[in-house]
Amino acid sequence: MTNPRKLRRLPLVFFAMLVLSQSSFGIDIGRRLLTSPDDQNNSSWLLFVPEDEEFTAVIPAWPTARSYPVSTFYKTDRERILAHRDYGGYGSGLVFVIESFKAEQPQRLWGDLLKSNVDRTLVFERDITFDGVVARQYKSTYSSHYSNNTYTRRLVWFVTKEHVYFLTLATLDETDPAVDRFLSLFRLRSPQDRTTRSEAGSFETIPDKVFTGNEVTHKATVVWKPEPTYTEQARAHRVVGTVALKAVFAANGYVTNIIATQELKDGMTEAAIEAARNIRFFPAEKDGKPVSQWMTLEYNFNLF
Repeated sequence: MTNPRKLRRLPLVFFAMLVLSQSSFGIDIGRRLLTSPDDQNNSSWLLFVPEDEEFTAVIPAWPTARSYPVSTFYKTDRERILAHRDYGGYGSGLVFVIESFKAEQPQRLWGDLLKSNVDRTLVFERDITFDGVVARQYKSTYSSHYSNNTYTRRLVWFVTKEHVYFLTLATLDETDPAVDRFLSLFRLRSPQDRTTRSEAGSFETIPDKVFTGNEVTHKATVVWKPEPTYTEQARAHRVVGTVALKAVFAANGYVTNIIATQELKDGMTEAAIEAARNIRFFPAEKDGKPVSQWMTLEYNFNLF
């Protein structure tokens, strides 16, 4: 398969929290683990309060979480990134990704990030205000020639005391209510919010049936494809080349059962697998139902 183009990230958010106590609502659903495609369609969403973040979300499924290495070298005219993480998942027809950048001066970092993340296809939709913080929401529409699907992506971003947050929300139906539900339940974290688990449990079970691309009506549609990063050892040894993977893009919206068919040393195969596990996509469809599909991925590494 041709590598899906890495899509730009920019993100997030709004407030309209349910006036329910955390003990009676959030903690109960926050401990529930989704393990099958049927659970993804359940009406119960999950409280999500990751450690060392300034937001509280209610999400349709547990995310995968990824922490990026932070460079010790940076330009003096740019704000230094202290931590970079993203949390992404799929449920109720919604692809969601929350990207977090921590900095001493997040407002300055915001300016740096926006300069390097310009997407000219974005159309402004509205300003969102919550807890005194103003966020901007944009919309764009994408067509996938590979899957013959068109989807709508909403991007919302804002700055808190210690972070810059970017949110990506994508749906196949432009008017899907899951977007408004996600935004209405997203808010700044309060002292009463207790930390929940930060990522999904294992989905490493082979589905009953995995189809090839030729056997499905619509192939899996990739929305978010993070790139792997060099390990220190691989950079020191100047490792270059290609890692090839075979994986199941499962009907529940997660990449599972990843097999390396071509490897590199010094942790580069593992880096590629981690990146693949965090791909976000709309599942393939056959006869109007989501199904699992075999996919191949290639990651090319060079130092130039």
